[in-house]
Amino acid sequence: MTSRPAEAQHLRDLARLRRVRDRIDREYAQPLDVEALARGAHMSAGHLSRQFKLAYGESPYGYLMTRRIERAMALLRRGDLSVTEVCFAVGCSSLGTFSTRFTRTGRHAAQHLPAQRGARDGGDAAVRGEAGDQTSQESRSAGHRATPSVTVMDITIHSAFLPHDDPDAALAFYRDTLGFEVRADVGSGTMRWITVGPPGQPGTSILLAPPATDPGITDDERRTIAEMMAKGTYGWILLAAKDLDGTFERLQASDAAEVVQEPVEQPYGIRDLRFSAIPRAT
Repeated sequence: MTSRPAEAQHLRDLARLRRVRDRIDREYAQPLDVEALARGAHMSAGHLSRQFKLAYGESPYGYLMTRRIERAMALLRRGDLSVTEVCFAVGCSSLGTFSTRFTRTGRHAAQHLPAQRGARDGGDAAVRGEAGDQTSQESRSAGHRATPSVTVMDITIHSAFLPHDDPDAALAFYRDTLGFEVRADVGSGTMRWITVGPPGQPGTSILLAPPATDPGITDDERRTIAEMMAKGTYGWILLAAKDLDGTFERLQASDAAEVVQEPVEQPYGIRDLRFSAIPRAT
């Protein structure tokens, strides 16, 4: 059992670690080291390394090298840069260290990449469970296709749920930065259920809800949810934009969003970027 002040401090520490992780994602090609990251987080280097590994499963240096190798894999697939050029482009200063780490990390990452689809699939490869994909049962039954259901269900996705712990920050992000319209705002204080959605798509919404309000959730589960939110690992959503570069520029200029990955061609058929709401200052 922990006291409320101790819990609050723990969540503030996790939010600081999240900012360190986001900085690594954003500045991986810069000459970062643990001491520089620790100074930015107002921690000692040793304390940062221990707490970061507890939160994310690897040290800040390990996470930085993983990020660099992931980017190096994308650059090498383009085929217009040599290994040495890629090494320096992603922020590594030693070709030997880069090669060793690439062999170790790159092989592991490649094993977990989705299978690349043909050009005819376009961007649809990012959609999971699309029509035509085999289920596990169909994969096991060679040559057998399930009989189509006689009853066709007219079902659409109406709302997705994401947590928030600051309604004003949520509105600044989804309404003011992403340009979503607010369709409902119910409740008061921090206990507000806010429904937002893209203009022109009234049938698709995101419900921003206070976390852990279900009475069936235990105190330990509430603490876990609060920790994951502070770390930035609890919830995410995949959006699409016709003008990715224009979206990238607008997000970079925003005070409520932080871009942590520039637009990159992925090996599974899409070009994407990654961003998050800026954690509240503590």
